[in-house]
Amino acid sequence: MSKTCYHCGSPSQSWVRHDDKDFCCEGCVMVYDILKENDMGAYYDIENAPGIRNKKVSVDYYDYLDQEDIKRSVLDFYDGSIGRIKLYIPAIHCSSCIWLIENLHRLHRGVIQSTVNFNRREAAITFNEEEIKLSELMTLLASINYKPHIKTEEQKKSAKRSKQLLIKLGIAGFIFGNVMLLSFPDYLSEDITLNPEIIAWFKWISVLLSIPAMFYSGNEYFIAAWKNIKRGIVSIDMPIAIGITAIFVRSLFEIITNSGSGYLDSLTGLVFFLLIGKWYQAKTYEALSFDNDYSSYFPLGITRIVNNNEEIVPISELQSGDTIQVRNGEIIPADASLLSIGASVDYSFITGESVPVRKEKGDLIYAGGRVLGNALLLEVQKKVETGYLAELWKERSATNEKESMISHTLNVVSKYFTIVIILISTLTGLYWAFVDGSKAVMAFTSVLIIACPCALALSVPFAFGHAGRILGKNHLYLKLTAIIEKLTKVDAIVFDKTGTLTDPEHFEVEFKGDMPDRYMQSMIKSLAHQSRHPLSRALAKHLEKADTFEVFDFEEQEGAGVEAQIMNHQVKLGSAQYVQAENQSGNQSAQVYVRIDERVIGYYTIKNYYRPDWQKMLQTVQQYTDVHILSGDNDAEQEALNAIVQDADKIHFFQTPKDKQAYVQALKAQGKTVMMVGDGLNDVGALKEAHVGIAVADDVHQFSPSSDAIISAGELKYLPRFISFSRASLKIVYASIIISFLYNVVGLSFAVSGQLSPLFAAILMPLSSVSVVVYTSVSVMMAGKRRGL
Repeated sequence: MSKTCYHCGSPSQSWVRHDDKDFCCEGCVMVYDILKENDMGAYYDIENAPGIRNKKVSVDYYDYLDQEDIKRSVLDFYDGSIGRIKLYIPAIHCSSCIWLIENLHRLHRGVIQSTVNFNRREAAITFNEEEIKLSELMTLLASINYKPHIKTEEQKKSAKRSKQLLIKLGIAGFIFGNVMLLSFPDYLSEDITLNPEIIAWFKWISVLLSIPAMFYSGNEYFIAAWKNIKRGIVSIDMPIAIGITAIFVRSLFEIITNSGSGYLDSLTGLVFFLLIGKWYQAKTYEALSFDNDYSSYFPLGITRIVNNNEEIVPISELQSGDTIQVRNGEIIPADASLLSIGASVDYSFITGESVPVRKEKGDLIYAGGRVLGNALLLEVQKKVETGYLAELWKERSATNEKESMISHTLNVVSKYFTIVIILISTLTGLYWAFVDGSKAVMAFTSVLIIACPCALALSVPFAFGHAGRILGKNHLYLKLTAIIEKLTKVDAIVFDKTGTLTDPEHFEVEFKGDMPDRYMQSMIKSLAHQSRHPLSRALAKHLEKADTFEVFDFEEQEGAGVEAQIMNHQVKLGSAQYVQAENQSGNQSAQVYVRIDERVIGYYTIKNYYRPDWQKMLQTVQQYTDVHILSGDNDAEQEALNAIVQDADKIHFFQTPKDKQAYVQALKAQGKTVMMVGDGLNDVGALKEAHVGIAVADDVHQFSPSSDAIISAGELKYLPRFISFSRASLKIVYASIIISFLYNVVGLSFAVSGQLSPLFAAILMPLSSVSVVVYTSVSVMMAGKRRGL
């Protein structure tokens, strides 16, 4: 008697009994024990039955990957101990697979982090080579039947699949045409008389031709249905496979018993039109596809040094050999060698490990590292891949990110949709078997073919995907398209003032105190130049004619100030409290105090100008949501802001980064859906805490990995349009769901009543999915155009 393996679900005549459970082989026992020993029994509780069959792998199969030159060529990141690699793993097929691979760190302590991109069947794995070699990591994956492909051949595989589909389509078309010709005697039986033996031969030739149409051209439906049955999944392929089988069996019965001619012309036509629909769907989706990585327009730039002059350029323009400057807290955009004496780099953006790494002059620093301390000079070693940083940005949140509520609901509906359709088709077949036996098979099959949850499943990804692309082209870049649904629910927006509402490129600077001489100005400029803060940048630009000195032991305290050793002097810039000076009240501008060694020489007043149309933007968003403004500066702008914000209690000054985060937490505790808009400098905690965190990127293309979205500073005035467009996109999703529902109701009513042939159902089914995709894509595009996007 055959039993089913507890681990992989495979049936077996012989089995291994272990822990009161049946297994098909020792390999599955091994994987089960590994999971149990590491407290990973939840693997067997995932909603889709797990089921991966273990295969033995030679211990030394991957040893070649430990050769230094090969290892460095395949790793995205490697600093001598920590490595990161992206792998194509075709065996990934369900939520259990995702869960297991993302819990590799529980199987081996050498794995630091692993994230899965299910659609691409890719896994990005960060590991500690002191604990597990690259070859051992590959062997670990292969031992649990997730054999990795070092380099993704996805495009080649896609092209191969496309070619196979065309071959199957051609064969199905040839067979359909010939079976139609062989069926002419039945169509014309009242007008002509043929020898019964010839008609019988025609019928059996049609049977022979139908076999390759079913089991070659239509084999994917049977294979997919069978695989999913073994895993306990009822997929959309199952009713199609049942329908095809029902027509074939009924036709074979009629031909054998000589009680009729069967429906082989309908069967072969059904397969042919199903394949046409699949090909047409693929072409339509390809034509309407969107770029999730925004690699062509992701908002990143860098300071390039040319002939001792600084210029801001998009990182896409960087070439090997270029010299770049990266300041404290900024992300290094390309693999580069260090030109400065030494550096401290935080690779947590890549590896998840926040321990700073010390680098010396000449060392290679990988893209994605964040500078800690002194600004660095680097020489680019490898041309920039913008998409790489975009992927890193998304992966940092991929593990904990939940799908949108509407996507989750539709996925649950789609899961049970097929089961309901099989029940309806069975009842339909039984009804017609008693009422009119000639309609039973066709009505049964038509119900199975016409109903399709594909349109439901496609509504959200295509609507939100195209909305994300349109927002990206208008310089609002979303980490994940699920953020669009969150945007529609926002009822409280918190703005950081300095560098967000104010324009750091337009300012007035005045010094009050003992006017610093040129030597002191050079020290002040050198220190200010190290920081990304808007006030530091304004000060450095104001003193741009002063010389620049070498800076040592640079430190920055968020929201307070900066200090360093310059020309054997300890220099501090920041708030009065930070430099231990007496605060000068009554000023209508931000203040930056200067301390050199033990002496406070005075302070700079920096008057910022607000961005164009900021008042109109705030007034518009206030019509449908609460607006709050936080600032780390003094309350000099209180009166100006009171004229715009309706409630003065929602404007707060002297806010530290922790205060801003606590403020967002308090709003969330009140049940608000909070959007935080800041520059990603002194408000990182608040950006993380908010439901939607948007970092404003100025001309320096500030990149904040903590945010859910990045908006170019010049487009901030269009924030109301973006929110309105997101709400319109959600309405389009609801409309497409209604259209899909109506299609299924109308189609099923005709099929159940026996008025719809399987052939016509096969034509309508893919058209329904395509029509929903086209509707969502065109509607989203039109919604964007109506809003000037």
